[in-house]
Amino acid sequence: MKVYKYRSIDEKAFERDFKTLRENCFFAPNYAHLNDPFDIYFKEQITPLIKILRAIFPNNNISNFENELKKTLDFKERVGIYCLSKDFLNEQLWAYYASSYLGYCIEYDLDKLIDKSQNPDFECQLDIHYEDNIPTIGIDDIKNTESFIKKIYAIKKSTWEHEDEIRLIFNNDGLKKNHPSAITGIYFGFRTEKVIKESFYDLFKNNDVKFYEVFPSNFRLERKLIYETKRSLKYEINKFNFEFLREPRENRWEQIFEVHYKGNSNDSNEMKEFIQAFKEMYCFKKSTLYIFNNKEVVSLLDTYPMNENQHIEYNKSTIQIVYEL
Repeated sequence: MKVYKYRSIDEKAFERDFKTLRENCFFAPNYAHLNDPFDIYFKEQITPLIKILRAIFPNNNISNFENELKKTLDFKERVGIYCLSKDFLNEQLWAYYASSYLGYCIEYDLDKLIDKSQNPDFECQLDIHYEDNIPTIGIDDIKNTESFIKKIYAIKKSTWEHEDEIRLIFNNDGLKKNHPSAITGIYFGFRTEKVIKESFYDLFKNNDVKFYEVFPSNFRLERKLIYETKRSLKYEINKFNFEFLREPRENRWEQIFEVHYKGNSNDSNEMKEFIQAFKEMYCFKKSTLYIFNNKEVVSLLDTYPMNENQHIEYNKSTIQIVYEL
């Protein structure tokens, strides 16, 4: 999934943002820096309840409620929020956040942006729901982190519905790292100056990035490809004869690949070069690569537990398993 961040070319903002992009970073601020005064706004029913309980049961220890409430409110203060949109042709966002088409919009690969090997404090991603009722936080919510986070960070007033927003939530605010391949495109407004465009071409000259211009046409916004940069690769993956046995899998920590290698697996130098070329082309975080000598083994990949004959067949089919690639 692709997500988008609209940016201004205001001098101070542009210099700051360009620096973070150069360092493969982005900034997730706390709620105080959000531009909606009603953001992260909620009614809290716990404090009144604590007062009532103290009055009714003065000799009982209800400090657990108070501690849980304090932890909840402390989390609100320190959490980092990165706000993105699902739409790169949003007229209001180009006007509000991208200097009326003088600015630019960054396209991210969401899976790479939320990679926990880059940011272990990543908590969750949230699709924003738009409604005009103030969320209410009760005792059940402070016991349920997921419920609390959704009520606090995933609800905005309906007047903001046009933003089609998605949020990334981190346990702490501040600078976050992203893999260089997380940025897959840059969109320029039709008023963006040439010098701005060229600065981005140079910045991403060793990355696989497509550059577009967004322009009005037939009473709507459209895009056109205007430039493209490619990585400089040390190895040539296309010289190796292999195929993926199935779609690569991944979680927040690891990628998992299973391939049928059709070349000379007995040549140790060839295998070493293939592994390095594969890593360079496909891996953006810690990975495990399973290399097999036939494609029939695919029927055993999800078999558990295996019987003795299946174990024998699986082992005969396995050329090599490369961990932490």
